[in-house]
This record gives sequence, structure tokens and C-alpha cells, in this order.
Amino acid sequence: MSENYQIEFSARAEKDFKSIQRYTLKTYGEKQVWIYTGMLKEALRKLEENPKLYGHVRPDIPQIYRAYKVGEHSLVYRIEDQTVYLIAILHGSMDFTSQLKT
Repeated sequence: MSENYQIEFSARAEKDFKSIQRYTLKTYGEKQVWIYTGMLKEALRKLEENPKLYGHVRPDIPQIYRAYKVGEHSLVYRIEDQTVYLIAILHGSMDFTSQLKT
């Protein structure tokens, strides 16, 4: 069995995660923020185990990235060696192409 991957959050991904939590708390309440945060953390755990299994390429993001849909959001990441670099956490209604421009 291979070793787990390590997750590295970009500054953008950290900001996105906190923003999602704030919005969910304000809009849906404390119970839902715990549920949704749990879903996101479980997705991250799965990516630590096997990021190639859960994510997929999308035509609207650079091909070095993969996206893993979790609830209303997608975790956008790239894999390098045993590290998963989490680039952003984007809502499904967002224009991924413009959100990921450098």
C-alpha cells in the first residue's frame, strides 16, 4: 500500500475555505456549517488517500489541474510527487476559467 499524499493549501484555497464557512454560517446556521465543513474535510481526506481516483480534468481549467466536486463546490488541485496542491475551492456557479487566471 502506498503512502498518503500531503495536502498543501494555497493562500487562495485557505481564503476560499474560510469564506465558505462564513457564508454557510450566516446563511444556513451553525448546524449546516458543521455538516458542510465535515463534507469538505472528508473530501480532503480522500484526496490524501488517492487524488487521482476522485478528481477529474475539466475543459475550463488548465490541464495540470483536477477538480473534485463536493456539495456545491469543487476542490481544484494539482498533484506533484506525493503532494496535492489545493489551488482553490470554487462554487459551481463560478466561471472557473476566469477564477483560475494567473
